[in-house]
Amino acid sequence: MLRLGRFALAFYGTPTRPRLVALVAQEEVISSSGQDEPPGMHMIYLPYSDDVRYPEEVHLTSGDAPRATDEQIKKASNLLRRIDLKHFSVSHFANPGLQKHYGILEALALGEDEMPDIKDETLPDEEGLARPGVVKAIEEFKAAVFGENYDQEEAEAAAAKGGASKKRKAIADAASQKSAAYDWADLADNGKLKDMTVMDLKTYLTAHGLAVSGKKDAIISRILTHLGK
Repeated sequence: MLRLGRFALAFYGTPTRPRLVALVAQEEVISSSGQDEPPGMHMIYLPYSDDVRYPEEVHLTSGDAPRATDEQIKKASNLLRRIDLKHFSVSHFANPGLQKHYGILEALALGEDEMPDIKDETLPDEEGLARPGVVKAIEEFKAAVFGENYDQEEAEAAAAKGGASKKRKAIADAASQKSAAYDWADLADNGKLKDMTVMDLKTYLTAHGLAVSGKKDAIISRILTHLGK
């Protein structure tokens, strides 16, 4: 497969959940220190036809698609150079789950009461990211994208507030639609409000921005007051 530059197309799963997968061969990598990467196969799940998206076509046909400026690209490139991992290989990082498992086995075998400390090498390098050069590159990139006076905490608070407002509006709109299905004045005049469920009664209150607390009698009284009955 490696020599021909091809991959295998295979069926994986069950008859009720069929999936097509690609089997891509991996060549063994050996260095002076031993085996860096073993030979084997990568199994890649292939998407269904309706899973495929073409976002680049949307951006190419949209006149208002966001475009990075030359300054933003320059700052992003500088940041990537600062945090680039030289000669990166997955073999440089131990699997923390396996290391913990091996640590437990070692402690049991040696009769030790305490577990050895396991360093998770897959976590971000906080010490490396705190280097002055990296911090400066990050700040310059943020300034190029968001502006000099950008306040992340204020932006997050505003986004959270906006999200809550949208949620309240969506709830009110849904209640208004459901409430519109009833002739509330007729129900009140004929004494049929008491036959409705509390949830249905609350749709009227929510749609009109009224408090929804209280028992059924209090809710009906609030509706009648709002209707002027």
